[in-house]
Amino acid sequence: MSGAGSRLTPMSFIAELSERMPQRVHAPGTPEYEAGAAVFAGAGTPDVVVRPASAAEVAEAVRAAVAAGAPIAVKSGGHGSAPAPAGLVIDLSALNAVELADDGSRLVHVGGGAHWGDVAAALTPHGLVVTSGDTTDVGVGGLALGGGLGWFARTHGLTVDLLREVELVTAAGDVLQVSADSHPELFWALRGGGGNFGVVTRFTFEAQPVDGLVGGHVRFDQSDVRAVVGAWRDVFRDGPDELNSTLLVMPPLMPEMPAGPQMSVALVGSEDDLRRLLEPLLSLPSVADVSLGSVAYPDLLEAAPPGEPPFRFVGGNGFVPDLSDAALDAFVRALDREVPTMLLLRALGGAFSRVPTDATAVAHRDGRALVAVNGILPADATDDQVAAARAGVDEAIAFTSGAYSNFSPEFGDDVTAIYPPATLDRLRAVKREIDPGDVFRASHHIAP
Repeated sequence: MSGAGSRLTPMSFIAELSERMPQRVHAPGTPEYEAGAAVFAGAGTPDVVVRPASAAEVAEAVRAAVAAGAPIAVKSGGHGSAPAPAGLVIDLSALNAVELADDGSRLVHVGGGAHWGDVAAALTPHGLVVTSGDTTDVGVGGLALGGGLGWFARTHGLTVDLLREVELVTAAGDVLQVSADSHPELFWALRGGGGNFGVVTRFTFEAQPVDGLVGGHVRFDQSDVRAVVGAWRDVFRDGPDELNSTLLVMPPLMPEMPAGPQMSVALVGSEDDLRRLLEPLLSLPSVADVSLGSVAYPDLLEAAPPGEPPFRFVGGNGFVPDLSDAALDAFVRALDREVPTMLLLRALGGAFSRVPTDATAVAHRDGRALVAVNGILPADATDDQVAAARAGVDEAIAFTSGAYSNFSPEFGDDVTAIYPPATLDRLRAVKREIDPGDVFRASHHIAP
């Protein structure tokens, strides 16, 4: 690698990387480039894509990009919404191994490019789970670094609450093993602070045993959405930690996307217990379809729709310490606006709320639910349409506080809703220590 005193040009750093890692560097026009540049919401136009096969190769790529002054974007699962416009994309898809320790510790080592479907498939034969994303192709890295809301959050906490160690490549090209005992402040920041501190090439989680898992879906018609939302609130306000759920209310958009409320639910327990707990919902006259029974961990993870979504989303989200009647009324009113609007409620509390506020960079632990509201517009929506959608979203989200980073692509560099002042100050102190040159500018950028 060139010496620290010389500055590589973009073309020369690509040439040097190609010489050192000829099988890993992919230029525009190749299938590997196209795959590496693409994310869920579209495709970027980076100068080059590198697909490393080890932490050492990630470090090589980082050092070359830093020497050239080239922007760096890291692709874990590609489920994000920020395509890279230039510079280097580090595609971690080759680092996708999932290995369960054989010493009885329940520690599972997960490559930074693995997907949650990979993790579920590896852990299910052993009766183990990790709080994970909702779809099979969500990347472990992006979800975990943002905190990790998902299945089992009420039972076992966030994904980061089960994180025990990470292997991190820093802006200096060093490879660190980071844990509560080694670089503890950096470990704190990595649990919710996003991709602002380096490239995580391996996560180590402590998987949790699950003895009997039941769940499925309950779909309702559109005749009384307010009654469904209220009953869901009542069930999960007093429900046990073992009960996890989301409630999604979709507007009429396409025949393959049924309109109305749909509840996804999972319980560590028996089907009889599940039906007893859900009785206030199952007895509603608007119930249209019930599919409940024994499920396996992978069954909870759905496949994401293929291709770029044909819509533009204008959204917001936040936490609520209690779903008051006034808040529920506002959320349901948002569904009645001219702009087609989607409402998502995720039950929290339980293990999620027992973690101290300052234990991780996810500070909004008093939330009993996460609420997300999205106006759904044509891809070519006008400014007036966007403004109308934004007004409806803001009216509903006014009943919430804070925000969850993985649901907040519209925030960009304004992270004040995601991180309270004390949390943000602490994150910036870590950033100044580990990445003073601000090499890693994630979509929710934390400046040094």
